[in-house]
Amino acid sequence: MALLMLLANGFEEIEALGTLDLLRRAGVETRTCTLNRTPLTLGAHGIAVEAELCLTELDSTAFEGVILPGGLGGAEALAATQGVLELLRDYDAQGKLIAAICAAPALVLTAAGLLPGARRATCYPAPDFVAALGESYVRAPAVTERNLITAEGPGRFADFARAIIVRVAGEEAARKTFADALLEA
Repeated sequence: MALLMLLANGFEEIEALGTLDLLRRAGVETRTCTLNRTPLTLGAHGIAVEAELCLTELDSTAFEGVILPGGLGGAEALAATQGVLELLRDYDAQGKLIAAICAAPALVLTAAGLLPGARRATCYPAPDFVAALGESYVRAPAVTERNLITAEGPGRFADFARAIIVRVAGEEAARKTFADALLEA
């Protein structure tokens, strides 16, 4: 199963790169894709990342899921990009994995019309974000609800990555990946 991670300028680096690292350690094929016309994307804390794909050249049928890191600027940019919103609606209609962390559930998933609704979700616990999720909001490190995985924020990237690994590669792969990375208590 190949996953796609969307990066927009202002993305939260630890959510994106920590998650990406753990997914790849688990053997989960994950490609990065920028909204920019060139591969370079700048994170919220000034870390530059060279993405593997640009949205303009993306074949979305090559992927079985999408990952949306947070970071206010990055999430706002994702939410303002029609191609991203269409991709999310299409993936959701097909039951493909959609994983969002921090500001992304409240800003991007609501802009796509996927939340609030019948699914539970979490996000960064800022009042405006919680209000955006309405009755869907659950205060938890990470929430898995059907094809949707959401997580609170930067300090929860490992919970987020673990939920994705469990979903696509199984509990044993998650356990081994986390043990090998010394992330198991």
